[in-house]
Amino acid sequence: MQPSPVDFNLMIWQGFGPSCQSRKWRYNKVDFWTVMAGKHDLENPDEESQQLVGVSKIVTHKDYNRMTKMHDIALVKLKTPLMFNQCVRPIEIWMMPIEPKKQCTVTGWGTTRENGPHANRLQEVNVTCLSSEDCNKFYLGIVQPTMFCAGDPEGGVDACQGDSGGPLSCYTGSRYELAGVVSWGVGCGRARRPGVYTKVQVYLDWINEFIQGDTSMPGGITVTEESCGQSKIMTCRLDSRPAWLYATLEGEVRVGSVTEACANSWPWQVSLQSKGRHYCSGTLIHHHWVLAPQHCRCKPTVDTVVLGGHDLRFMAAQTIPVDEVFSHPHDGTFPPTSDLTLIKLSVPARFDDTVSPVCLPHEDVRLDDSWSCVTTGWGSSNSAPKVSSATLHQVRLGLVNRTACRESWGEDLITDTQLCTDPAGSVSCMGDSGAPLLCQKINGVFFLFGVVTWGSPSCDISTPAVFSRLSAYRSWITNITNDI
Repeated sequence: MQPSPVDFNLMIWQGFGPSCQSRKWRYNKVDFWTVMAGKHDLENPDEESQQLVGVSKIVTHKDYNRMTKMHDIALVKLKTPLMFNQCVRPIEIWMMPIEPKKQCTVTGWGTTRENGPHANRLQEVNVTCLSSEDCNKFYLGIVQPTMFCAGDPEGGVDACQGDSGGPLSCYTGSRYELAGVVSWGVGCGRARRPGVYTKVQVYLDWINEFIQGDTSMPGGITVTEESCGQSKIMTCRLDSRPAWLYATLEGEVRVGSVTEACANSWPWQVSLQSKGRHYCSGTLIHHHWVLAPQHCRCKPTVDTVVLGGHDLRFMAAQTIPVDEVFSHPHDGTFPPTSDLTLIKLSVPARFDDTVSPVCLPHEDVRLDDSWSCVTTGWGSSNSAPKVSSATLHQVRLGLVNRTACRESWGEDLITDTQLCTDPAGSVSCMGDSGAPLLCQKINGVFFLFGVVTWGSPSCDISTPAVFSRLSAYRSWITNITNDI
């Protein structure tokens, strides 16, 4: 491998997997293990970026086979959370197919040649992912579907001894994601003997099962500084039925199933305020960043973002001035084809039990009926007279497919940058511009899939609500937030 110019590649997985436990009776004991993050030079014991923490739990896959290396993966729970910064960050899991000829990067402190000395500084090398057919030609059919190969058929580039458990990371175009964990191979960099990696995406459900089901913390959830889409205060009072619209005997339209949320159960919801008055909702996605509709017209240096609030008549946990506003360009037509603004906070939000960010979906994530969706907000409308404008309310929303939405609004108005829900999601029904569309899998984290942009002006029973589809703007969001 070649020396790495970066020092944030250490993941919890790096240097640990069942195959690292050659003497399991001893090495599965937590007292024998520590995790050092932010490390680059192993010869320097006082690197400013390093963090050393103990291990409280080790979970190895119950079906791990020492002979075949099937299910060669483990989870390590830390005694205390790491502090995320420029040198220590988490990585998301690569969920797309691992295409042959894809160039990815493997990192570690292993030997730089077969049976050579270990490296003191973090090394990296680019390797080429190979097809399962080619891989099994080289290894006579013993490479399983839970594994994949990467290297050069001619040899010369590979992980080596001491790199076990290290990450193989693939670039999406905007960031790296974890595709594999160094598992096994024959020698280092030999021709027709590529490295074999555990395919991490296969184990996503297994990973989530243990992370979400861990009972060592109240509620089974640990909210660390950078975790997203989770709340320490459990969602409650949320009606199990989706919102519906009905007409009263007087012919007035009403929204059913709207309830007041439990205080701080949606810790990413923020109130955009001008002169102390709420005018729009926003959603916290990062210490410094809030997403809101462009039509809210948030004003830098004048408006404030109120975080951790529930009843707007009382002082909230944090009030932060708006520093800058970045709006997605659009052609000025109405309804707008793009209606999103990124709001930069003048000081970073403090994450705690009442304030934490929501997760953002990737471009390729498909929102369908396997997801359960909710919208939340303040404000009131004639269609929901029992809802207080001062307290945060909530309701489930059903999705409306694009064909049906275009039949209601017209082919030209509904584009790939939008998604539609039950009519109850519109501002005229719920009363709050900027309301988020929050969706989760069963017992999973919440993702921000949409921000309400427009709908029927009079809460019409047959007209779907229209949201900006956040996955379509993921690259724009990443470019703005990464470059500032």
